[in-house]
Amino acid sequence: MSDERRIFSVSELNSLCRSALENVIPGGLWLGGEIRNLKSPASGHLYFAITDGTCTIDGVMWRSVASKLSFAPENGMSIEAFGTPTLYDKTGRYQFSVRKLVPVGEGARAIAFRQLKEKLEAEGLFDSEYKKPLPAFPFRIGVVTSGSGAAIRDIINVLARRAPYVTVVLRPAKVQGDGAARDIVEGIRELDDYGELDLLIIGRGGGSEEDLWCFNDEGLARAIFDSGLPIISAVGHEIDFSISDMVADVRAPTPSAAAEIAVRDIGELLDEILGMHRLAGRALSLRTSRILERLKMLLSRPAWEAPLRRIREHEQRLDDLLSASRGAQKIAMGKSISRLNTAMGRLSGLGVGTTLRRGFAIILKGEQILSSARELRTEDKIDIRFSDGKRSAKVVE
Repeated sequence: MSDERRIFSVSELNSLCRSALENVIPGGLWLGGEIRNLKSPASGHLYFAITDGTCTIDGVMWRSVASKLSFAPENGMSIEAFGTPTLYDKTGRYQFSVRKLVPVGEGARAIAFRQLKEKLEAEGLFDSEYKKPLPAFPFRIGVVTSGSGAAIRDIINVLARRAPYVTVVLRPAKVQGDGAARDIVEGIRELDDYGELDLLIIGRGGGSEEDLWCFNDEGLARAIFDSGLPIISAVGHEIDFSISDMVADVRAPTPSAAAEIAVRDIGELLDEILGMHRLAGRALSLRTSRILERLKMLLSRPAWEAPLRRIREHEQRLDDLLSASRGAQKIAMGKSISRLNTAMGRLSGLGVGTTLRRGFAIILKGEQILSSARELRTEDKIDIRFSDGKRSAKVVE
């Protein structure tokens, strides 16, 4: 025998063991158990243990696989994992590389729905205090749905019948399949930025759980919550309930029902206005009649007779006073005229003409009337005015 021997490195041995393990069952196998010791580091990989209650194996799910899960694995969750037994070369640790993970019992979509619902509910996105009220009379309504589906036709038909004055602004969007949730989010934001709308309706007609699944998207839920416009969510049929319905300000069981919720029926409004008009007329007539009856009753009371009688007495007294006043004024006027005539007679007796006729004369020096002899000098020329004329003279002494 040869003394030559091959020395393996630990790396070589671990590599050989890993290859052997991975080829035990070519293509992989399904493993059933329960998740324990779940870890979710920032790398995006998932590390956990899978146990059947007796034995345990470490499991790993790489980020490329974990990012495609529709639910978040939890400790204690019963699962079925498809993958390959392998060995981590660096530590020689035996583990199971998981390529598919399926919950047992509660389906993956149900788990994802429950988990997102619990998360958003804890953050308050469903709280009634954040629900925006719908406008009483919207005139421009935005709709985010398929441009060719039955939902938009139902909405337009209902609005045309109930409120023909409303303008509908459609933003067509995918409502199922890959990219649908993102397209609906963009539609909400575009109409929100449009700035000329009163409310939004989002949704689609009925379909399978998979068809409606885009309305259970977390990004869509947050876009609905952040919208400045009130939003009515109408997804599927009455029995369908989505995360969008929970976050929206109002949930409608169908797109047609959303249109009915959004506007008042114009016929009902007219009937209501006419009824209010008739009711107001009857109320006004009744109140007027009551006021008139009350007034008549008050005027018929004895207490009102005395004031009326006193008013009439004062009116008669006023007439008497006015009559007496006119008589007194007439008498006073006659006396004043008489005194005036007497005074005028006396004044006429004192006039210059009357005085001159009694033998008096007026001496004038120029235009000056002289009243004293001392005002004259020898040789002064003067005028002497008599009652019947005037003569000139010269002072000689």
